[in-house]
Amino acid sequence: MLFLSIDFGTSAVKMSLMDEKLETKCWSKEAYHYQIFPGEKNELREADLFRAFYGAASRLNQDLLKKVEMVCYDTFSPSPVFLDQDGSLVYPNIITHLDRRSRAQTEYIDRVFGSRRYMEIAGIYPFPGGCSAMMLLWMRQNMPDILDKTYAVGHLPTYIHKKLTGKWMVDFVNASMIGMYETTTQGGWSEELIREFGLRKDLFGEIYSPGMVHGTLVEEVAHRLGVPAGISVCVGTNDVAAAQMGAGNRTAGEIMNTTGSSEMVSILTDRPKTSPDYYLRNAALPGLWQIYVTTCGGFGVDWFYSQFCQDLSQEEFYAFEERAIEQYLQSGQLEVTFDPYLAGDRQSLEKRTGAWHGLTLATKREDLLVAYLIGIQQVMTAAIDRAEQVTKLKGTVKISGGMATESYLRLKERFYQGMAFDVVDDCPIRGNVELAKYYM
Repeated sequence: MLFLSIDFGTSAVKMSLMDEKLETKCWSKEAYHYQIFPGEKNELREADLFRAFYGAASRLNQDLLKKVEMVCYDTFSPSPVFLDQDGSLVYPNIITHLDRRSRAQTEYIDRVFGSRRYMEIAGIYPFPGGCSAMMLLWMRQNMPDILDKTYAVGHLPTYIHKKLTGKWMVDFVNASMIGMYETTTQGGWSEELIREFGLRKDLFGEIYSPGMVHGTLVEEVAHRLGVPAGISVCVGTNDVAAAQMGAGNRTAGEIMNTTGSSEMVSILTDRPKTSPDYYLRNAALPGLWQIYVTTCGGFGVDWFYSQFCQDLSQEEFYAFEERAIEQYLQSGQLEVTFDPYLAGDRQSLEKRTGAWHGLTLATKREDLLVAYLIGIQQVMTAAIDRAEQVTKLKGTVKISGGMATESYLRLKERFYQGMAFDVVDDCPIRGNVELAKYYM
């Protein structure tokens, strides 16, 4: 059986044609870029999303595409969308997890409801960019006409699935990330939260398990992709939840570290214990949750390259990065430290920014880069330490993503002490297929 597995990642659409043994037959990738607007707004245009979607498909093997029997996918999230009854965007763009316009709404939730009570239900503090409840409130308070015209709210999988099949759904993982769901009990939409925040219950759709078949591919999309119309489409989900499945993680205590445009760690647990220091969200399989933390990863490296290393080609920069890491590992010394908040902090109620400390006239750009990379590890390992207080951890960290180079892994080893690393390529892509197989 041949699957078309699609990963709508943080910075690009990746596609693979993969069989049931998880053997990749061919793959492609097409980048997209976000729109940044005043007021900490960060959005993805519909046109850019689908340009990348169909562009990636056009570079796959066209003969193999004709043999595809099932479509499965994952997306980055939170990624709030406001849709009309036909599934079109009422608010013109997809709002990304880098958007921070709803800081005032976080304060509103704390004032009128209480952040601790909110966390007891939703599993997280109402951090801007961390769940979509604040974005729903922002719309109600700033653009009420959008909500008046909205038939359904969701994240990117809801929008993608409607486009692919014509059917509505909210997947089990993203339901818990919207912030109006009883995450701590996996009990469904919270009537208390919906009522207290003045929202309509009918905005929130029926919840489906990731990987189960829900609809068939509509003819127009099938034609543009080059696959048969009418083939089955599986319920999509969040990229990290899919990555856990792709890494073979299905039990409490297993750890996934995704190191790409963003750096993320997800630890599976069967104990839904909340904390203001991490997100508690559903895993792809019922009865499991994720203890989850994220920070800026490859986006920050790209920024560093553009600001400090334009004299180097991309290939020269990769070699520069490797040398910088190796010099640090050999010396074991670095005077510079970095606050790892270059893209803000989705685990904080306050606005945080990145900053280097300890700069002198002797500081080199190599020191700045390594300090940034070390800051990432400190965020990840702090989350693992907290998770160890909740669930017994396994000794292996599964790692996936474009930053998982040999030198970067050696840097990680210095901070993930006592843990083994197992690099698994294309975890979200593999996880989509694993979820589809789970329900076959």
